[in-house]
This record gives sequence, C-alpha cells and structure tokens, in this order.
Amino acid sequence: LELKANPDRNAIGTIVDAHLERGRGPVATVLVQAGTLKVGDDFVCGHIYGRVRALADDRGRSVTEAPPATPVVVSGMSEVPQAGDIFQVVGSEKTARQIALTKLTERRAQEAARDFTPRVTLEDLARRAKEGEVKELSLVVKADAQGTLEALLAALQKIEDPVVAIKIVGQGVGAVSDSDLLLASVSNAIIVCFNLKATPASTAAAERAKIEVRYYDVIYKLTEDVERAAKGLREPTYRQIREGRVEVVTPIKIPRLGVIAGSRVVEGKVSRGGWVKLFRAREQVFEGRITSLKHFKEDVREMVAGQECGVGLEGWEDFQPGDTMETYRLEREEI
Repeated sequence: LELKANPDRNAIGTIVDAHLERGRGPVATVLVQAGTLKVGDDFVCGHIYGRVRALADDRGRSVTEAPPATPVVVSGMSEVPQAGDIFQVVGSEKTARQIALTKLTERRAQEAARDFTPRVTLEDLARRAKEGEVKELSLVVKADAQGTLEALLAALQKIEDPVVAIKIVGQGVGAVSDSDLLLASVSNAIIVCFNLKATPASTAAAERAKIEVRYYDVIYKLTEDVERAAKGLREPTYRQIREGRVEVVTPIKIPRLGVIAGSRVVEGKVSRGGWVKLFRAREQVFEGRITSLKHFKEDVREMVAGQECGVGLEGWEDFQPGDTMETYRLEREEI
C-alpha cells in the first residue's frame, strides 16, 4: 500500500529556516508536507499571518505553486517566524487573523511566565518578592536571525543582579512589529534589538505607543545597558557619616517656628539639612532631620565646635537641658 500526501487540500508545512532579506523583508523556507501551496494563499504560522506574495524553489527560480514534499521559499510575512513553526493555509485572511490572535495570546502567557533570574532559586525569588525586595526589568528581545537571538538570550541569562529580576516577556526574529509594541506596553517593558535597523514606520509606531526601543550591533553594549538599567531600579542605599556632637543647653521658644534647642557644638560641626540622633541619659529618643539652624537671630548653614547655636528638628520639640545630639550626613553608596 503506497501512501501519498493529498495535493488538493489546503497546504500545510513546516518552517525549516527564516530570516530577513534586504528588499524582500521576512522570508521563510517551508517544507510543504500536504496540499499544494500557491501564490495568493492566505496562511497562518504561529502568531503570524499573511498572504503568499511570491514563491521560489531551491534554485531561486520563481514558481507559482509547490506540491507536497517540496521545499519552497515564501515571502509575504509580516514577521520572521521561528524554525519549526507549522505553516498552514486557511480559507481567508479573516480566519488567518483570528487563529494568529489566539496563538499570540497563548504566546504572551507563556513568555510572561519565563523569568531569567540566573543562579537564584525559585524559593529565594518567591521570598524576596513576598518581602518586596525584588523588582523586575522587563524586556522584549528582537534579533535578525534565530541563531543570533539564542546567543543574545544566553548572554542576558548570565547577567546577575541580587535585587532586580530580568524578565524576558517577549522574543522574536525580525523588525519590531505592532504585536511587540503591544506586548511591551502591557508588560511595561523596553524593546532591545540586535543587528536590526529602525525604520521610519517602526520609529513612529514606537513613539505613538510611548515605548522605548533600543538598537545595538554589539552584544556587550546591549548587556551593559541592561545591567545599568537593572542597577537603576534598585532602591538607593545610604551610609551614615558622623559629623559632630551637640549639647542642648536650654529649649528656646521661637514665634511661628516653635521650640528649638539652644545648644553648644562640642565636637565637629552641625549643618542645616543634616541629620541627628537625640540622646537623653544615653538612650536614643529621636532621630530626624535638622530643619533650622540659627546663630542668635541669623539663619546659618553650619556651625562648628566651640560655637553656640539654635537647632530646630523636624517633628521634635521636647528638648531638655543635658540632651546630646550626634550629627551625621547621609552618603549614597555606589552600587
């Protein structure tokens, strides 16, 4: 019994290879497995749909149709499909669009679940997320070819950050499409492109959607920018730099200002806008910011050891003689 593919049904095949070709846009080599593929056929391929604009055989010659078991180069796609995707001819453009939309929805759900957090266990990530310690940098990654895309994703997986999770919410081969912009918009993501050129249409679409799209031709430049962006999402950390010590002599009530501490600087300095820890009988009773600093009636920025001054604090007026204040400034730590 000899089994043969039906040449009369709607064509179905598999994507063998796909890439961007100058002057032709996205093209794909399709191995037709059943049916006969013809110029003008409406098709769907994963989340991509379109109409066959041209066919070429394995020698590059134009053909109008391709029977079963024939590899053929297809043009007419809006995006570059993935190798291994199923290529299927359908009855109309409307049907193709509906199927592609369903596939795109499924793809978004799957890709949104992919979380590239190298060398961090799921348990650790879950703990940090629960405690509010984890932030996410969401990316849509685009490249000119499947092999390049895989190399780029591998490079991004190597980026380590103790606080920020780098999440790839979308990926694909070919120019930035409307579906990429939509995905970036709903995911609050930026789009990074490698070995691709911005077109006036894609630039205008990105501006309308208010989506940041970055283009690179060197992988390490892309990964460096991603690393810097991840660091920028971290909450800044500060260290305290001790500046001086102040002794409270007496509380002083100032009209329209409240109660300030008539004080003597015994060590270092005290600065308006700086910070203090207030101690009473060696126990810390307050910590806060210096909102006012006076020398007699004059507002001053700084007083040093040996000088007397009036110190006003934000949220504290209960000064008592003998209280001491340790003054300090906050210095941002480099990440």
